[in-house]
Amino acid sequence: MIASPIPLGPFLVEDGGKLTFRRRDTDPAFSFQWRGRRFAVRLVEQRLIFAVPVGRVPSTSLGAARREAGLALLKALPAALPAGWSLRLLPDHRVQLETDQAMAWPATVGALLAPVIELVMGAAPVLDLMDEAGLA
Repeated sequence: MIASPIPLGPFLVEDGGKLTFRRRDTDPAFSFQWRGRRFAVRLVEQRLIFAVPVGRVPSTSLGAARREAGLALLKALPAALPAGWSLRLLPDHRVQLETDQAMAWPATVGALLAPVIELVMGAAPVLDLMDEAGLA
């Protein structure tokens, strides 16, 4: 039995692992680093929204061939992504992997961590491709 709630990022963990919000006036969010990338997670209206910059398209100053190869990979990659996932080319030439997933609330720590681990495992092949192509 937990004597008092334990802080966990934007949440409080109560008995049985039940999560409550530390603040009700903002959407809870947290981030973590894995394989040199910052994974950002937000909970908005019972949806977990994930975003992770997975790489960068090289500028032409690094060679047109390398840039073209990177753009070709980015054009082909969406077909290999899991359903509901997308890639977005940001204005600064970073490539961001995004997805979202429903999250029933109230939730437990396990119910929060399971989709986060699923995200990491789903992102791993994309990170591998970006690394191999020299776009990390």
